[in-house]
Amino acid sequence: MEYITQHSHGLSKNQKWVIASTSSGFALENMDVLFLSFAMSSMIADLHLSGGAAGLISSITNLGMLVGGICFGILGDKIGRVKTFSHTVLIFALATGLMAFANNIYEIYALRFLAGIGAGGEYGVGIALIAENFESDRIGKMTSIAAVGGQIGAIFAALIAAWIIPTAGWHALFLVGIVPVILTVFIRRHLHESDQFLQAKKDEKDSLLRDVIKKMFSTPRLAFQSLGLMVMMTVQIAGYF
Repeated sequence: MEYITQHSHGLSKNQKWVIASTSSGFALENMDVLFLSFAMSSMIADLHLSGGAAGLISSITNLGMLVGGICFGILGDKIGRVKTFSHTVLIFALATGLMAFANNIYEIYALRFLAGIGAGGEYGVGIALIAENFESDRIGKMTSIAAVGGQIGAIFAALIAAWIIPTAGWHALFLVGIVPVILTVFIRRHLHESDQFLQAKKDEKDSLLRDVIKKMFSTPRLAFQSLGLMVMMTVQIAGYF
């Protein structure tokens, strides 16, 4: 396997692309989350939102992350980490960019749920990419390096928000969220599936539907917790309306 033949003194080309892509993905995801925080006060004033309605935006985003983490985690096992990773980045990028055209709370709820789905799936698949492309004694180090991207994204989010919101408003801030679309082009062109994943696919015989059902029923605790959170969110939303 390519990544095993590389000694700890250097990284293979694909390993470099894995770290670059996941770090960039985590940075852009964190920027997206913080854009919402920085723009919240302006959104409340502009759309005349109540405290409960505004607080529900973050809750709906988190619910989307839960759904995205589960669904794209399973999908990544079936169609590939690279393809799934690029899909998740594209989803949260487009959802964030479309926030620039949202003019009511219902559009914001829908777009934030969609952005959460992409962000939740992106993180899990990104970690899987790292785990499959590096030796076991380097996974922790490489995961930490990729996570630094999230902190860099937070810094850029603060600087961009401080510059754009006072001059162009909160709608313009979310247009920056479309930038990750560019990342998907580089991911699909330069990043490749690990030998470990490709070998596993050769041995796989189950269909996508059968595999999804089997995994859902093989993790009853996760399914129960997910269902409980969804019921709680449904009650909270129903109480608001």
